[in-house]
Amino acid sequence: MGGVTEVDVAAAIGRIDEIIIHEIVRTGASRPELRRALALAKGPGDLGADAALPPRMQRLVDLLGVALPEQGPRPEQGPPTRLHAAIKGIDRAA
Repeated sequence: MGGVTEVDVAAAIGRIDEIIIHEIVRTGASRPELRRALALAKGPGDLGADAALPPRMQRLVDLLGVALPEQGPRPEQGPPTRLHAAIKGIDRAA
C-alpha cells in the first residue's frame, strides 16, 4: 500500500493550499491514516488523544488543522440569549 497522492488529498479535503497538499503527501501517509487524521482534525479536541498520536499522525493532524481553520477550536458559548421586550426598548424610555 503506497502513500497518498495529491489527487487523494484533494479528494478528501477539497481545494486547499498546494504547499499543504505537498506536505501531506510528503508524510507518506496511507489513505486510512489520512481519513483518521481528517476525522481527528475536524472533531472536538482531546489533548490527551493528541499527545498519544504517532509522529506521522500528529503531523497530519497539524497540517489539516491549518488547512481547515473553520474546523478549529471554537470558544465555548452558551445558548443565544433573548432580550425581554421591555429591555429592548429601554433606551427609548430614557
